[in-house]
Amino acid sequence: MSVFRIGESSNSKCLQTIAPCFMFLVVGFLYLNSLGNLFTNWDDRMIYANPQIRSLQWEHILEMFTPKVAATYQPIRVLSYAIDYYFWELNPLGYHLTNIMFYVLTCGVVFVALRLLSKHLGAAMSEGSHTRVAIFGSLLFATHPVHVEAVTWLAARKEVLQGFFFFLGFYLYLKGREGESRKRVVYFTVVLFCIVLAVLSKPSAIVFPAVVLIYEVARARNKWMDFVKRHWLFFVISIMISAIFTAILIKVMIDAGGIKAFRGGNFGGNLLVSFHAFIYNIKLLVLTVNYSAAYTIPISNPILSLRSFVFVGATLAGVGLSIWSLKRTKIVFFSFFFFVVTMLPYLNIIPISTLLADRYVFIASFSWAFILGILFDRLYGYRRKEFSEGFFKLLSTAVFILLLAGYSFMTIQQNRVWENSYTLWADAVEKYPDSNTANALMGVVYMDFGMDKEAVKYLERAVEILSYDYQSRNNLGIVYGRLGEPERALKELNTAIWLKPDNDKAKINLAVLYQREQQYEKAAEVLRWLLAKQNGNANLHFRLGMVYKEMGEYDKAVSELTTSMELSPNIINPYTELGNLYLNKLKNPEKAKGYYTRGIESVPKATSRVEELRWQVQDLGR
Repeated sequence: MSVFRIGESSNSKCLQTIAPCFMFLVVGFLYLNSLGNLFTNWDDRMIYANPQIRSLQWEHILEMFTPKVAATYQPIRVLSYAIDYYFWELNPLGYHLTNIMFYVLTCGVVFVALRLLSKHLGAAMSEGSHTRVAIFGSLLFATHPVHVEAVTWLAARKEVLQGFFFFLGFYLYLKGREGESRKRVVYFTVVLFCIVLAVLSKPSAIVFPAVVLIYEVARARNKWMDFVKRHWLFFVISIMISAIFTAILIKVMIDAGGIKAFRGGNFGGNLLVSFHAFIYNIKLLVLTVNYSAAYTIPISNPILSLRSFVFVGATLAGVGLSIWSLKRTKIVFFSFFFFVVTMLPYLNIIPISTLLADRYVFIASFSWAFILGILFDRLYGYRRKEFSEGFFKLLSTAVFILLLAGYSFMTIQQNRVWENSYTLWADAVEKYPDSNTANALMGVVYMDFGMDKEAVKYLERAVEILSYDYQSRNNLGIVYGRLGEPERALKELNTAIWLKPDNDKAKINLAVLYQREQQYEKAAEVLRWLLAKQNGNANLHFRLGMVYKEMGEYDKAVSELTTSMELSPNIINPYTELGNLYLNKLKNPEKAKGYYTRGIESVPKATSRVEELRWQVQDLGR
């Protein structure tokens, strides 16, 4: 028996070394076809059009870590983009490599965390079983297609960053908990640092202290409070970190309009919606085969319905069975409540805009990987005298490989969906034609293509699904204006402003519409009102200068364009328009030549525009 155990221990150590290397190859293979994917229109605000990531100077880094009104607070994510931009500028390949790298690291940490978790919650299992649980579970975690959004969507960098720090913190907690007192202090200090980094990557990591408490209850249901009391300082600090960042998160969401009106009409109805979200997130993780960037959940209307009570009953039954199972197996209790706790930020208890998304189950899927790892190991070690000794080993391995192959195939297929904005939203609209998000962003794709008639079809559908979608109404205003339907454009833009009074983009688009319709005074009035709030906005000064130019008020136009140039000396448009104004309207070729020359010198990277100005200067010099 001892020889067998020595052999098993030796094989286990060998597998512990090989498994992470194999996982690196598996993840690299699965996400290889994502490396050629472009930015999508979901990435624009965070990467493509984000001035914050253009510099790694200390003052810019400090700005990243300073909370701002009406803006998300995920500074680690922004800092990672700035590092990518330093090396890759706007080449999406580099950003994809970073996402994949953090996913590989996350999967590696999941492997070691699953092994320790199996060891602590399944003490009766053999050393080889713990390693098999980790191998089965981590490989299924690594290949699960629900993670594609978190890895392939570049703006979802927050998920893989949070995942790495969250699971690293959990692993170090598991490891440090079993160590000597001095080592435990060191481990727990690093765990607190991991919590901070996870929360700064994505605020939903605030649930980490609850996960640790669930583990402690599962580990020693009658003595867990004793451990907490002995290490009260760690738990107090971790809870304080969560409380502080919860307050920051709620404030940011309120300022940005992220907290929506109660679904179901009131808090009670909204709570029933949370049970819908919970059940559908389980389905997303366990039973879904067609993944999408946007989903629709059929919410019962009225919310007090048989369907709602079935969902409530199923959830409460799961809670009851998990608590009951604690007397017999710690694994079911831990896995169920790990899933519940890590899903809490997304269950609409505080109403948010999106009820269901692949990225929401990224951390929670750890529990599914753990359960699958345990089940495959139990099947692997199962024995019955009617079957040969190796039968269940072969059966377990075969079923595991079949599931792994299925997950891998779906992952590779889903990577292709994220190839570009068109493929992404065409897929989402096809799968979920009643999704406001899918229709709204498909409309934006066609706007970018200049196919305004097609854009209208999707934007109108988006507004039909969600009447208070002010962004789609704003986009409809733009498209109607370009199609020569000013009355419809005016109606949509005014509705967008009414729905979101602080939406300055809609006001700018209103000014553009007035300018296009040659209602110059109205356009100027809107822009002057905006400048009263944002006098340092170079774009607004430029737009007002162009309006004055079309009005024939050239002195005012020169003043506004000059202010725009001074506020943004590295933007070429003010130089060009000042030169054009002096050349064509004020008949002063020398001044025109001077502004063209300054544009060439100030913005040398705008190669095509600079070349045009060089020809202008050359013509004026003849």
